[in-house]
Amino acid sequence: MNRMVSMLVTPYARIKSPPLFFWLLLSYMTIVALLSSFILYSVFFYRGHVKDEVITYNNLNLTNTSDNYEAKLNLIKNSVLSFSMNDRLAALDKPTFDYTAGGKLIDELQVFLANQSLYLDNMIIYFKKSDVAIEKSRGADADVMFQRYYNSSDYSYDYWKTQFDRPYVSRILPASAFSEYDYSNRQLSSSKLLPIVIKNKTNPSILIIAFADAQRMYNDFHQSITDDFYILDNAHRSYFASAGGGLEDIPAFDGQSRFVKEGSNYYFYKKGPSSGLTYVNVIPNDNISQMQWNINFVMLLALAVVLSLLASFLFSLRLRLPVKQLVKAIQLLTTGSPWRKHSAIKEFAIIQEKVRHLLDSNMDISHHLEEKNSLLRHYAYINQLKNIRTNAGHLKDLIKSNQPYRVVLFKLTFRPMLLEEIGDEERAALFIRDYINNILTEQYPESLTLQLECDQLLSVIYSDEAASSLDTTLEGVKTVLELDRSYCFSTMAVSSRYEHPDDFKHSFEQAKSMLQLRKFNGTNQVLREISDAKLTNYYLMPAQEEELNACLTNGNEPQVMQFVKRELAALRKKDATEHEASSFADYLVDRTKRAFIVNQLDGELLRTMQAQLQHCHAFEELEQLFAEWLPRLMDLIRSKKEKKDHITSFVFDYLEQHYAHDITLDMMADKLNITRSYLSTYFKEKTGTYFVDYVNLIRVGRAKELLSRSDVKIQDAAARVGYQNINSFNRMFKKFTGVTPSEFRKVERA
Repeated sequence: MNRMVSMLVTPYARIKSPPLFFWLLLSYMTIVALLSSFILYSVFFYRGHVKDEVITYNNLNLTNTSDNYEAKLNLIKNSVLSFSMNDRLAALDKPTFDYTAGGKLIDELQVFLANQSLYLDNMIIYFKKSDVAIEKSRGADADVMFQRYYNSSDYSYDYWKTQFDRPYVSRILPASAFSEYDYSNRQLSSSKLLPIVIKNKTNPSILIIAFADAQRMYNDFHQSITDDFYILDNAHRSYFASAGGGLEDIPAFDGQSRFVKEGSNYYFYKKGPSSGLTYVNVIPNDNISQMQWNINFVMLLALAVVLSLLASFLFSLRLRLPVKQLVKAIQLLTTGSPWRKHSAIKEFAIIQEKVRHLLDSNMDISHHLEEKNSLLRHYAYINQLKNIRTNAGHLKDLIKSNQPYRVVLFKLTFRPMLLEEIGDEERAALFIRDYINNILTEQYPESLTLQLECDQLLSVIYSDEAASSLDTTLEGVKTVLELDRSYCFSTMAVSSRYEHPDDFKHSFEQAKSMLQLRKFNGTNQVLREISDAKLTNYYLMPAQEEELNACLTNGNEPQVMQFVKRELAALRKKDATEHEASSFADYLVDRTKRAFIVNQLDGELLRTMQAQLQHCHAFEELEQLFAEWLPRLMDLIRSKKEKKDHITSFVFDYLEQHYAHDITLDMMADKLNITRSYLSTYFKEKTGTYFVDYVNLIRVGRAKELLSRSDVKIQDAAARVGYQNINSFNRMFKKFTGVTPSEFRKVERA
């Protein structure tokens, strides 16, 4: 009986598991034995087979690559040769080029190039008699085409002229970089293309140049473990090279063996039966090296095993000492108690039992920490600001009664450089929040700073001091944030002084509305309440708007650029807010979009410019963006003017004059003497916009002008632009502007 009591009081005596040292040493020795066995097995059973397998693999891989290239080149030749038999080509081969018929040929060319399986980037048809060349998106004089749109240091305009006299039907030329330049000789794009020249004997004065995407073919066809790949002709000239090595490094191909080993590389060859080109794949010798079995290897393996066993012993012994000391310390802290299930390792079993005893004794400790009130305040503020219904009494309890406070709202604007180098806006915002919280709590101990959005922070500052003290603190924060202005800048809006908790929501709304008054200069700013500040949207007088619409619709670049420079200068002179500058940019984009719809143009280029507008935060950046993009947009419009469609032109003109009347798709179809379904499909295909959406777009634009310039009631404005139902007008206005008519007018009158 006394023996049993003794065992219960002293749990250590009941633990008969082997010590930790034994388990560690056994585990390490087992790992060493397994690894040694695996190495020996690999040497015995795989020695001598690795090299043959790798060589076979690379031969098969190069064969697949060459077969894919040969099949694709033959498909391109046959397809282009079939296209060259088009009767329209012979009809256009005259001294005077018919650009109307050429436009139809461009449409056929676009359909032909839409076949992705041909791997064709573009195709140029060169008419010798008229010296005109056309491709999928344009036609131009041959010298302009080859010197501006498809400029290459290897293939000049004179080079292509000489190809008419060469005696061949098809020919593959070495790949080269082809670049496009704008009017100011600035490079716009560059692609590595593989020219394939086709000449039809029935039309000897027509040259067809198909440009295969060399890089795309390489990415799809070449599946080797290395990227060192070449395509050569019989004269050892390079037709394509994926790596930076020179041709002088590649040994000559003897035509018999499938590979050659020279220096530190293996060179695998495969000659295409159709094209006559030679495909070369270079594999470093390191990838095909064979395991060698010799005395040095045996000695190194034995030494490694001995050292591993010795290291296992020493490490196990070293790890056992602190664990043993830890077990003794825990035994001194607690008394023995009956044991439940324990670990198979003696030391861990003791630690497990004693830690369980400590956890059980502390399980009922209070779960309410000192930070609970702070967390509740955070959630209450956020719920209130997010318009979540909460109990107002809770908010009063969290905000200190009868203690004056101010709200500071921080709006963070992240620049593209931050995304490129850091790539995490959330982490940057947390870092800035922690910095601001440390500064404010040091000056105002009871202040609270929380994050509302990824780019929005809110601080509630309790202080009886004058506003100048807070201004000094915020100016210091502003000075520090200026150091990282290339990555991020902030706008700090300071509310008025309030004392009652019920005014908290009003103070937040005040600070939020002040953010829209930041100046358009891309710097850190501190905004304070300005009684006479007004938020206005940009608009033009009717005559000015008609003139701008005419310039945009006709692609009048000089007039449009003059207008933009004049308006930006006026905004800069009045030190306009960011809202006013953005309103001007949105206005110009909206008018340009309508010009694109009128001219039936794809708006992808315009959407790209619109996306870049989000990163413009100063007049210099806005001027640079418009100077870069507007000439390109106007150039597209001018090019499209030559293909004006009479159906859509009639619809556009009629809607501009009769938008306030009752307009239906059936009525417009009757006026054009076509069916309703045909007009609907035709208008959507040509403009990218549904007929009903375009009608509403015109009407909402006119309604915005009425609401901006006069005191016309919303109901009257809706009736003037053709809406008899006010609910329909409100729904369409919010769909196209993002706000309701009343919200729009509120901003205009602010």
